[in-house]
Amino acid sequence: MRMHSTRLALGALAILSAASAGAAQPLRAAAAGDQVPAALIAAPLPTGDESEPLPLAFAWALDPAQPLQAPAAYVAISRSYWQQVDAAELLHGLALPLTASDAVIQLSPLPGARALSADAVQLRDPAGRSSVVRGVDARGLRDAGMPVSDGTRMLRTGASSTAGVYRLQSAQARGRYVVQVLEPNSPLRLEVQASQAQVLAGGHVQLQARLLEDGASAARLRTRHGDLRGEALLVAPDGRSWPQRLLRSPDGSLRAQVRIPADVGTTQGLWELQVFAEAEGVRRDGKVAFAVALPTARFSGQATSDPASRQVSLPLQVAAVGRYEARGTLYASTADGQLKPVAQAHAAAWFDGPGHGMLVLPFDQAALPAGFGAPYELRDLQLQDQSRMAPVESRAAALRF
Repeated sequence: MRMHSTRLALGALAILSAASAGAAQPLRAAAAGDQVPAALIAAPLPTGDESEPLPLAFAWALDPAQPLQAPAAYVAISRSYWQQVDAAELLHGLALPLTASDAVIQLSPLPGARALSADAVQLRDPAGRSSVVRGVDARGLRDAGMPVSDGTRMLRTGASSTAGVYRLQSAQARGRYVVQVLEPNSPLRLEVQASQAQVLAGGHVQLQARLLEDGASAARLRTRHGDLRGEALLVAPDGRSWPQRLLRSPDGSLRAQVRIPADVGTTQGLWELQVFAEAEGVRRDGKVAFAVALPTARFSGQATSDPASRQVSLPLQVAAVGRYEARGTLYASTADGQLKPVAQAHAAAWFDGPGHGMLVLPFDQAALPAGFGAPYELRDLQLQDQSRMAPVESRAAALRF
């Protein structure tokens, strides 16, 4: 039933598009930063897919006096680090380098490890003195809204503590534990950034990690704390991971060219790049997340635009059954030739399988501001695979008509 009704709806969209057809032209060539699939692959629908079968298209007006800003690249900032340790390290005394006062240390037992009582854990400062001013057990942490495992303990060093190497010790440790260290007052931070927020399977992402100090230059930072070194890990939503080699750049940062596997699996969710970095007396871990899409469809053929109705018909080549959505922003010209954003539109429909189809952006549903008209530009054009929650194609500048 869904297939039959969807074909009728898609046929209606095609008829409406033909009725208002204007000049046909290819989309602009992809520019730097655009994401365009070179080849398509078939992919099964996710288990339990409940995508809406009926087509939907709508538009709304924008205030041309309010310029649109492209989102800035996300930078993850970390003043913390973590590690897994075994009982022998805790029995001997685990070295924890701290760079500022009032640090927080969390000790969590992994499955099968012994839960440690309050008097079974000691934290000593560089002079060998006990330095815990406050401790909280798992119950207290859960009461505060933290979902922690049984046996978890959190320790705080206090405002009068000094920088240096501390030792976390327990004579009753058995098994393996996770130790997390947070230094909210530290001037030293790790910044981790990926070159893009989305990438196609089999593509590449550039990773950069930098250790920065409030008010200090990179040269002064290297002099005081040594050169930054570390390792990275690419982690898929299904738990698979791939080590990544980090290379030191002349500016002191760590960089890697990360290739995304062609086989991205079927588990939906964001991918992560995790960085574990260290300089003399400083440890920091950070991570960034990004979307990975299978190239299941793409814009193809000649786009048809009608300046009178402001509808834009976008032909698609589809390799996998699913629901796909096109979205874009219409720019119109002022009397003196300036282009301003006047409307945004979305259109989505179900496609039954490999083949070709059409999505129509109905900018005519949004009233054109007085004093604006042709020529128009279609910008920030995107194609989304809604069934797999994946951004398949994006173009900053797509069409002028």
